[in-house]
Amino acid sequence: MSIVFETTGVFTSLQHIDDVAHAATSLSGPCDSLAHILGNALLGNDITKETLEMTFTAPVIRFEERTLIALTGAEFYAYTDERDIAPFKVHLMEKGDVLKFRQPKKGTRVYMAVAGGMHFVNNPSGNIVLKAGTRIELERDYNELQKKMFVNLEYQKHAAWGIDAYSLARLYYSDVFHITNTTALDTLSSKQLTQDIYTVTQRFDRTGFILDGQKVQVIPNKNTSVERCGTLQITQQYDIAVSLKHITQDDDYVQFGYIADYHLAKLSQKKPGSKLLFKWVDQEEMTRQKESYENWIKTVMHQIAFQHNIELSK
Repeated sequence: MSIVFETTGVFTSLQHIDDVAHAATSLSGPCDSLAHILGNALLGNDITKETLEMTFTAPVIRFEERTLIALTGAEFYAYTDERDIAPFKVHLMEKGDVLKFRQPKKGTRVYMAVAGGMHFVNNPSGNIVLKAGTRIELERDYNELQKKMFVNLEYQKHAAWGIDAYSLARLYYSDVFHITNTTALDTLSSKQLTQDIYTVTQRFDRTGFILDGQKVQVIPNKNTSVERCGTLQITQQYDIAVSLKHITQDDDYVQFGYIADYHLAKLSQKKPGSKLLFKWVDQEEMTRQKESYENWIKTVMHQIAFQHNIELSK
């Protein structure tokens, strides 16, 4: 038994993390690595387990056996015929449940983690073209917590606890992005970059996107490039291009900076029409903000572990 796609949606893929420490900046794996990590953490999975990355229009998914899921990332407001499936909570899905998604209130990518893990049938790597009828096989590698939660959620169908929206607001709701440079912009461009409001254009996919706004120019010199998610580049038309998950950087673009690690989760949730405001920060400030972000993640993980212990004691 398995999960079946009744419709496939757009840009639906199975993603996993190889190196947790560099998941956010990696040029492969889930666009929103934080959502991937939190989804697996809620379920008590190893955080490297696969998640299903979906964008709007999202797929329609039929469950052919009982399992536990968690949805994270964008506010897609999923539902079945019987109930709503709230994000950032653990839900018990029953055999025959059909999961659908409304248009997202905010964000563009939602992630579904499944207790025990999953993989595409006859294609564990996940490199597959989705079509109606494509199946995902559940690995059913349930640990003691997950076995207990099957019992605990028998009647309520969802956990009473989760990650609250207020806690997530500091990460996803601001349009301000901290940046640092890898090569020099001319003085006017450097100033204008932080005074304009940039808008994501329709030139958009999971590899990155082009911004509409004040054009910028670099001072001619030897360009220093860094291969990571969140790099800022200038096109031949002097527009700003932002990279997401792109293995090979475009040699025709000149790189001039990158977005701070701690802002990459909300960067991945931008879509056409979204706004970006840039703020230059030095390495000292970036380090301080990164430590604050990492401490927040540790706090959330401790809160989840506390709730898991309560579930085990029931």
